[in-house]
Amino acid sequence: MVYKRGDFIPFSPDADRIVANLEAAYEQWLDAQRELDSMPSSLFWQSKGSTDYLAIKVRPGGSGTTIGARSPQTEARLAAHQHAKQALTTRVAQADELIRQRAALCRALRIPAIPDRQAGILRQLDKREVLRNDVMVVGTNAFIAYCIACNARFPAGIEETEDFDLAWCRDSNVSLASLTEQSSRQHPTVMSVLREFDSSFQINKRKPYQAINQEGYEVELLAAPSLAPLPKSEAFEPMLTLFEQEWLLRGRALSIVVPTLRGRACPLYVPDPRWMALHKLWLSKKPERNASKKPKDARQGDVLLSACRYFLADSYPMNLDFVFDLPTELRDIFSAWSEANEFDPNDPIAVASFDAESAPVDSRSRSARQRR
Repeated sequence: MVYKRGDFIPFSPDADRIVANLEAAYEQWLDAQRELDSMPSSLFWQSKGSTDYLAIKVRPGGSGTTIGARSPQTEARLAAHQHAKQALTTRVAQADELIRQRAALCRALRIPAIPDRQAGILRQLDKREVLRNDVMVVGTNAFIAYCIACNARFPAGIEETEDFDLAWCRDSNVSLASLTEQSSRQHPTVMSVLREFDSSFQINKRKPYQAINQEGYEVELLAAPSLAPLPKSEAFEPMLTLFEQEWLLRGRALSIVVPTLRGRACPLYVPDPRWMALHKLWLSKKPERNASKKPKDARQGDVLLSACRYFLADSYPMNLDFVFDLPTELRDIFSAWSEANEFDPNDPIAVASFDAESAPVDSRSRSARQRR
């Protein structure tokens, strides 16, 4: 299908500012929550005989370890811990309140929002520094990020979905962790983070690339063959035959914070929209693909390429450099789309997407974080 600029519905002129403010509030919450999580769970006095000892618990439910008898030094340490923890708890609460206020404004402007269960998992992955560094979001949920980056509602592409897919990206060019950080930092596993959110998550024995909880909610982890094998600590066993996953590691991934349906905020880290669009169009023609999914794949691919043309030309240009970088399978698909949409990568006007109806919409390049 051919989508014109007029098929997209621009958000309110205030939408970009409100989403930016939501992102700022989320980053405040994330920083404070990470600091709070890094603190010992508790410090307390523990009596042994006639002496009180200061004990420390690193994690809730663990056993306390004594670190010294009561003294001016241990009393000062306890007081400092309590003060710091209270200050961080206050910061988290204040950021949460800001998020609620700004998410309510997003809802009033009808800015697309992500369901809260997916959002809760993604926040946990972000707190543990797994999202953006080790995994990114792919599939239908990614389209919420693309829609907000374009500052316009899409005519198609954001169909509701209850489960969601993650793609492994550690050691690739789209990971936000530098190679030094990747080798030196501690890596919580994807499954361990899922279980922090919901302890009922287990690997589906029939589909070892999928985790499922007691309610039947599914999270799948995909991986490009070039990133195999995954670390031995990871419980997931992604299918290694999906060579098309390689394409989602190309270009520049997009990071953006979006509202949730119940008034919170959620980070999304998604593939380069140009490569995602062509990936979807290719899936719509893949013989092994479930036939019921192909029409949605085609709609999503068509609308996302059009969105890149009209709204993201500055940050994600579809010029000759991009075309020459495409593998043969995708170049043919892009050529067919270009012909159907009268788009010429040689034509600077077509690439920049100026037309007589309206000026180009800002591409929100502020949120398109570049790999460091």
